[in-house]
Amino acid sequence: MTGTSRIIALFPWGDVVEEFLDPIGLRLEDFVERMTGGWLFGYAAALRLAGYTPIIVCASERVDRITHHHHAATGTPIWVVPGRRARKDGSDAAHSLRRWRATPLSAFREVLAGAGCDVILAQEYEYTRIDALALLAWRMGIPLYATFQGGDRTLSWIEGVARQASLRTCSGLIVASAAERERLSHAYPRIRLNIVDIPNPIDAQEWQAIDRQEARAALGLPADSFIVVNHGRIDIRRKGLDVLLQAWSAFADDAKARLVIIGSGQDREPFAELLRNSGFPNVSWRSDYTTDRAFLRQWLSAADIYVTASRIEGMPVAPLEAMACGLPLVATDAQGLPDILAEGEASGGLLVRKEAPQEIADGLKRLRADVELRRRLGLAARHRVEQKFSLRAVGAALDTLLSADARHA
Repeated sequence: MTGTSRIIALFPWGDVVEEFLDPIGLRLEDFVERMTGGWLFGYAAALRLAGYTPIIVCASERVDRITHHHHAATGTPIWVVPGRRARKDGSDAAHSLRRWRATPLSAFREVLAGAGCDVILAQEYEYTRIDALALLAWRMGIPLYATFQGGDRTLSWIEGVARQASLRTCSGLIVASAAERERLSHAYPRIRLNIVDIPNPIDAQEWQAIDRQEARAALGLPADSFIVVNHGRIDIRRKGLDVLLQAWSAFADDAKARLVIIGSGQDREPFAELLRNSGFPNVSWRSDYTTDRAFLRQWLSAADIYVTASRIEGMPVAPLEAMACGLPLVATDAQGLPDILAEGEASGGLLVRKEAPQEIADGLKRLRADVELRRRLGLAARHRVEQKFSLRAVGAALDTLLSADARHA
């Protein structure tokens, strides 16, 4: 039983959706009406293309009853149930217990039963809520899958005990990072885990570059500038933004070079201070979390190179958006990024070590000096996205996984 006869419930990370939205300055209304992309909406689009009916289920501390919405860009139904955040005082074990108790399982069950859900797919198997969802899935007789997006680790000893049982109930774990797949084999040697390598998808038809000079003219950028761009969540440690600024010191006195950072997040104020202290005159930060895809495409089209200095990743979508727009990458070897650039330059980028600002600077210098290399890597990047990360490719991979589950049901 496949296709539209199967309803897939997607559960995003967070005890409540505000844990994700608040740091980037968005509201529930923005989530429903303006947000696109990321693993969540990418999966929804890929599943729909493969003939499934995805729904999104989340909790919010700003609703007092179950509410029903439709996501504007994908048409995916979004069910929001009342929820709350657990207090963070006391021991880790006590905090884990409070998080489990705070999970609105009865409301989740009501939504899943009412929608006729066939499969649950949750973000992050190393996150407290997976244990509650595993119990709910078992009680309802629904297969449970979970993905890795670079998220949490086991919080406490009691959570570690529960996680062993929860993972045994999972029909499959979707893990695009080879490093994480290796970690799982060592962390859970006594559990036969069904681990599949399926990446996060991107709409390759939407993410296409416009003419570079046209984009620069629209943004008021000099035609002969050397422009490096980075976009996403402002999280200094995870995204290595301090390392990025250290690397950019090699270009601080270059009047024609410009680093453009686009995004917001929980580290807005610390990053603003870090940027002020750097004193770099050729770094621009557009500090709003934008849901305007046309605006982002314009910047990606105007740039020469995309750079990411991340320390921690899962399977980031932002570099894929850049690659789809024909940009070569300079990227660290944080989890997920080596998988994106699995064939190195043939995949469209240069891979460097984490915590190595000089290597990032050297990669940027190499690409700046070699226009033909930039062109060749940009073409390879676009091809890589089309072949591996497009909605159609990921939808087909998810269909293979879910169809196998249906045959064995």
